Amino acid sequence: MTATLIRLPDPEVCRFSSMEANVLRRLGEGAGIDTMARELGLAAPLVQEYVRSVLRKVCERADQQRP
Repeated sequence: MTATLIRLPDPEVCRFSSMEANVLRRLGEGAGIDTMARELGLAAPLVQEYVRSVLRKVCERADQQRP
C-alpha cells in the first residue's frame, strides 16, 4: 500500500466556511464520514455534502491557478 500526500489548501485562499474548514481539518487527520458525523452531531449525508463542497472549491482554485 502506498500513501499519497495531499497538501491542504490555505483556508484563506479557498474561503471555506467554518464547518467546511472543520471537515477539511478532520479529513486531513484521517477521520471518516461516519466518525465526523458522530463527533459533529450531524447526519452523514450532510457531512458528505460538506466534503463535496470542499472538493469543489479546491478544484475550482486549482483550475484558476493553471497557466
